Amino acid sequence: MTTHKITWLLYHEPIDLFLRTAKAFSERIAERTNNRISVEIYTTKEYAEKFTNGIEFDPVSLLVNGHIQMSQVYINELVKEGASDFSALEMPFLFRDHDHCARVLEGEIGQFLFDKMQAKVDVKGLAFTYSGGYRVMATEKNITNSADFVGLEIAVQKNTVFMDTFEAFGCSVTPVDRRAPRESELAIKQTSKNIQTTLPRYKNEADPAVHKYIVNTEHNMYLTSIIIGTDFWQQLSDEDKLAIQETANECARLERKWTLEDAEKIATDTAEQAKLGIQSYKHLSAEDSDKLRQASKPLYDKYRNVFSPGLLDKILLA
Repeated sequence: MTTHKITWLLYHEPIDLFLRTAKAFSERIAERTNNRISVEIYTTKEYAEKFTNGIEFDPVSLLVNGHIQMSQVYINELVKEGASDFSALEMPFLFRDHDHCARVLEGEIGQFLFDKMQAKVDVKGLAFTYSGGYRVMATEKNITNSADFVGLEIAVQKNTVFMDTFEAFGCSVTPVDRRAPRESELAIKQTSKNIQTTLPRYKNEADPAVHKYIVNTEHNMYLTSIIIGTDFWQQLSDEDKLAIQETANECARLERKWTLEDAEKIATDTAEQAKLGIQSYKHLSAEDSDKLRQASKPLYDKYRNVFSPGLLDKILLA
């Protein structure tokens, strides 16, 4: 009987958001395979202290080189590695609702994106997850309507879709170019009075002394993905591949459910908002959301020929 030990690296923060997904996978795959497949979970610091003399490496390079077997990463990190079509998932007002998003991520389009990624990055995608769901704006002043975005200074990770989106909204955009995501998050927090984040990530990405106001714009989705090393995957039997894939799918759905529950708790619990330092939380009105949607429509003409042919239209029609 063949046994396998999976090393799962927790690369991103807040650790607890990613740890619960890894733990759920570990428990379920052990049960499904009668403990033939086990999982050891490490933070980057723990892994570095044990295996790399304190030097922290990104999960993609560790997966490609076979040092770890699984991780969960932001899709923007995979874009930086060459999976450029993943940026399509961050287009403004792409998803009508979470059901639409699930159809895209779990269907033929999601598989197409994972196949394209594997050809470019040499890691296999198993399932898409959230990191808070829809993004919100955390700002120094109270945003009351779409006109308040005109001239608003915002720092975002150096990502052309992000930059073009906020320029379309009328913002003054500062791109932050840092290789490590934690460096980007820290730089954005320290340099910008206005940021995009999600409610569950507010504690990690925002400064409550500055970002006192939140307006829920739902302008795009904060997505992550569970990935596995290609070489490791190819060593597995068909039975074990199926077990890992099905378990990843289950845990991805759980993760998306959990993170939406986290967001809902913050959105509806004023005591929780006060605890985090949020002075005001509200949804942008449907009328003002539509104004931002209309302002960003030209981006679809620009990017239709940037991504794989037909990709954007297939997502919109899914």
